Parts: sequence; structure tokens; C-alpha cells
Amino acid sequence: MYGGFVRISELAVYPLKSARQVRVSEMALGVLGPVWDRRWMLVDAHGKFVTQRTHARLCLLSATVEGNVLQLDAPGCIALLVRPQACPEPLVVTVWGDIVVAEAQSPEADAWCSDFMGMPVRLVFMPETTQRFVSPAFAGADQRTGFSDGFPLLLVTQPSLDHLNAQLESPVDWRRFRPNIVLAGAMLPHAEDGWRRLRIGAVELAVVKPCSRCVIPSIDPDSGVRNGHILTVLRRYRAREDGKTYFGQNVIVTKMSASACLRAGDAVEVLE
Repeated sequence: MYGGFVRISELAVYPLKSARQVRVSEMALGVLGPVWDRRWMLVDAHGKFVTQRTHARLCLLSATVEGNVLQLDAPGCIALLVRPQACPEPLVVTVWGDIVVAEAQSPEADAWCSDFMGMPVRLVFMPETTQRFVSPAFAGADQRTGFSDGFPLLLVTQPSLDHLNAQLESPVDWRRFRPNIVLAGAMLPHAEDGWRRLRIGAVELAVVKPCSRCVIPSIDPDSGVRNGHILTVLRRYRAREDGKTYFGQNVIVTKMSASACLRAGDAVEVLE
């Protein structure tokens, strides 16, 4: 057991991949991870996923879910409601190395997103029937995810962020790293690197892989402006022999009830 007191300080979901975070006080869990997390995605004319890595403007797009209806909103745009289609058109799309079947949304949604992005895109949805599995090398068999980069949950800790901010001229907040779970409490910076199993109420999690960082943490989530100095500083002490820079941990759910839910303020036990 871990001796320090650790708790959930922030929770967030991202209904549309690479769009703005939705901060929540409680997070329901399902077969693909947090309910509605990264279930929608923009793809280009070739069906390839579109993210902030090449289109920083996406950080200004807000996507929220009420019931099963997606609402899209962005500066200078009239909000759009995207309702479930009676006979959705199946599409084959790619997200990293995975080829998966998704459902096309409405032509109106495609036009709205294309206008905002300034390029032709389509809005697609991943139904629960789509079988996209995480890497068995890290998580074993049968672990699924939506349109996330590779795992259903991402965790960062406040002490790790504080350690980075102590070396920056202007501090950044957790949104830069796009986690689902932020933990605070009595722990050293990057203590999460040594964790393997966590318990939060009736939910048990496995910490399976450190998260390698791309350009996205350098993008201001409020403006889309890039600041490469953030990653330069992080690389000074978080780069590894493989040339990648790590911050945070990818996590999977190993045990939960049918109505599993995480809440801000919940105590976290580090089991291993």
C-alpha cells in the first residue's frame, strides 16, 4: 500500500477527439472507457484522423453531449446539434495504425466542421459495436478504447505539473496534457512512474504505459498559440533513451461495477 493521501482533483472527458476538454465532477465508465470520451472524430478526405498536432485550431472547438446528442460550438460559429442518425453510413477510418469502422454523421455536421477547420473534413462516430483493442503488449487481451491515441484513460499528477511549472517562466495548467484524471496529494513529482495498480472506490485501474508527448502540450488551449519552450524544458529531464519525452501514464480499468463512476475528491489507493 502507498502511505500518502492521494485524491482526484480534476476529471475531464473529450467527446470529440482533439477538441476542447469538458471538465466534469463525476465520470461514468463504460466498455470503451469514460462514457462519451473520444467517441467522435474528424477525418480528412482519405479517412485519416485529424488532430491538434497539425491543426491547432481544434483546441477552440467545444463538443459536449446531452443525452446522446452532440453539440458543437466554436468562436464565430452558430452552435450545431448532431443527433443520432437512423441509418448511419458506415465508413472505414484510420487512427494511428488502426483501421476501424465508424458511422458517418450528417452532411450538415460535415459542412459545419469543414467551415470551421477551413478544409474538407467529415465527422464520424464510433459505436460500441466497433472492436478497437489497445495494445496487448501493455494491457493484455480484450481491452478496448474509442478514438483515443491508444488507451482509454490518461492520468497525470499535480506534483509532476508543479515540478514542470517551477522551471517555466509562465506556468501552464493540466489542460495542456489532456488527461482524463488529475491526482493531487502527498506524493513526489512523477511518483506515478512507479505505480502499477490503483483503487478508487469500487474501481480498480492498472497503470500500463507512460505517455510519450507530441507537440500538443505546447499549444495554449485558450488561444491555439504554440510555445515550444514548454517541451524544450520538459525534454531536459523527461527524455529517455528512445528519444521520446514522457509525462503522465496511460491507464486501463481492470475492475468495475455496472454503474462505475469516478468523482472529483475521491480518495485513491496505490495498491502496487
